[in-house]
Amino acid sequence: MKKSALLLSIFVAAMLIVSGCSPKEATPVVQATIAPPDYLIAEGRVSPVNSMDLFFTSFGRIQEVLVSDGEMVQVGQVLAKLKSSPEAQVSLSRASLDVLLAEQAIDQYRSSAALNLSQSRLAVVDLQIALEDAQTEFDNDASDENKVRLENVQEKLKVAEDTLAVLESGKGLDPDQMAVLNARLEIANLALTSAQSLAVAGELTAGMAGSIVDLSLQVGQQVQAGVPAVTVADFSNWVIKSDNLREVDVVKIKEGQKVEIVFDSLPDAKFMGEVTNIATKFEEKRGDITYTVTVLLTQPDAQLRWGMTAALYFLP
Repeated sequence: MKKSALLLSIFVAAMLIVSGCSPKEATPVVQATIAPPDYLIAEGRVSPVNSMDLFFTSFGRIQEVLVSDGEMVQVGQVLAKLKSSPEAQVSLSRASLDVLLAEQAIDQYRSSAALNLSQSRLAVVDLQIALEDAQTEFDNDASDENKVRLENVQEKLKVAEDTLAVLESGKGLDPDQMAVLNARLEIANLALTSAQSLAVAGELTAGMAGSIVDLSLQVGQQVQAGVPAVTVADFSNWVIKSDNLREVDVVKIKEGQKVEIVFDSLPDAKFMGEVTNIATKFEEKRGDITYTVTVLLTQPDAQLRWGMTAALYFLP
């Protein structure tokens, strides 16, 4: 009996020792959940605030290049010229001469106003005298010959008096004659304008103020009409355009909204911008309906270059 009690005591003691050595159950750790940002993120590409591709309106060979790459130009400045054809030069010269002759004819006619009046009045006086002589001869001899002569003089006098009345009302100028001369000048000017248009078609002019970009034109180079020949860009500021904003995202953006910008080439710098335009027309890209959003950079930086990529964070 004593032996059984002893074995029981040893068993209990062993169980207590084993339970004391067992590791305690670990307390579960609750991981903190990081809330996603409440602003949209998009990718965009940098471009000048304004740019324009320029092209010739006619084909030909470059005769003269008047600017260099990077040069600042003004609106209307001629950048390059095509070699004009002999036919175009002849047409322009002829049209210019026709305008000059038409203008001279008008000037000469206007300067003859006083002389026209004097000559017209003298013609009336002479015919009045001739009429008196014809009337006297007819009164003395009412022959058919004298009658015809009298009627002729009467008709001539009527015409002369009408002419004088017109000249007196026009201060020495016949309105009909002036109309003919003015019409001739108008036709000549139209021909000159057409000839000048052909000449101007051979000139490439700047459509905006800015810097010449990637100029590759060379004297003697053959160019085609309508093909971009020169680009002019305004680098006074930059815009970032993003075309990957889906229809479900673009409705959350508004013009004037602030945007934080991080450029891939300047990862440690942050810039600020502002939404200036949201396209009204959609594009279908990668199977999604997207809209292009333009962001104006409010902190220009000299390190930026056309075409650089950037991440756009549209702040709430």
